[in-house]
Amino acid sequence: MINKRMKKVCFIGACGHWKQAYHCLKKRQDLLLCGFAPGSAHEKLTKSISPDLPFFANYETMLDTVKPDLAIVSPVFGLTGQVILACAKRQIDVFAEKPIAATFEELDHVRASVLQSGIRFCAMHYLRYDPAFYHGAKLVRQGKIGKLKMITAQKSYQYGVRPDWYGDRSLYCGTIPWVGIHAIDWISDFTGRRFQTVTAQSVGENPEMAALCQFTLDGDIIASANIDFYRPESAPTHGDDRIRCVGTEGVLEVCRGNISLMNKDGVFEFRPNTAPELLTEFLDDGECISTDEIFHIAAVALAAKQSAELGKTTSMSGQPISFRQLFKLPKIRGEYYLFKR
Repeated sequence: MINKRMKKVCFIGACGHWKQAYHCLKKRQDLLLCGFAPGSAHEKLTKSISPDLPFFANYETMLDTVKPDLAIVSPVFGLTGQVILACAKRQIDVFAEKPIAATFEELDHVRASVLQSGIRFCAMHYLRYDPAFYHGAKLVRQGKIGKLKMITAQKSYQYGVRPDWYGDRSLYCGTIPWVGIHAIDWISDFTGRRFQTVTAQSVGENPEMAALCQFTLDGDIIASANIDFYRPESAPTHGDDRIRCVGTEGVLEVCRGNISLMNKDGVFEFRPNTAPELLTEFLDDGECISTDEIFHIAAVALAAKQSAELGKTTSMSGQPISFRQLFKLPKIRGEYYLFKR
């Protein structure tokens, strides 16, 4: 018998960080895991991701049958926006993989639908809650290196074996929105500032194997992000995540789980091992990334992707800013109010 006080949760898709969400939810006594459905036929799934989750061949059928309170959305990346819209239409809260939209038009639709439906919404920006990055951002925002002036971030992964749809631009979305968005998220979190311009380049096609993005931000801050899938299989770890922050009174670096801080007080190195868990913070109204910042980061990632495709610097100045006007796209509805901490 279902306890009416328990919230029902369903999973849609198994292409991103759904496992982290699943393991987090399994520990809770106030939630009931009620079903799994693939996000599309591209996932080629005919059974559930876990024996304790009933399988549905169609996610909309599952939503209408189970009527969950929360959906964990992790389909083929280019289809995430469609699934979010289906959930918002049914007044179902969403914890979604990023990128949350494949195009500016879709991002406009998703934002309007989320806001108008009143659902609770969060994206899987898990790496901002990695202990070293989480505490590194706090130190920078506390002024431990003075006034922040420059950031360089790195995301390097082994490519390994990836699904065939990584080679389909409409399904994969691009390496900047999928991988580079983590670096954009770090830059947003460490600075607390909004982005003004982005210039990006990429190499390789379907998928891009490497990309370089350069940003300017409010507060006279410059930033860059280098992203690649060229990490050798012989490397000791799947990924190599780093960030270096330069301020007027010191430097802070995060690398391999360690924080290195150099300022007027000396040189300090430490390895934090605790930080909040993103999904827990979202469920419990804790220290969670805001919806405004999620949409801002998504827009910056799409702008960086567009810059790389067109070979042009993209300006993002102005508040509020309408991306219909900025990118000369048809007006749909809604405006993006750039995030400001």
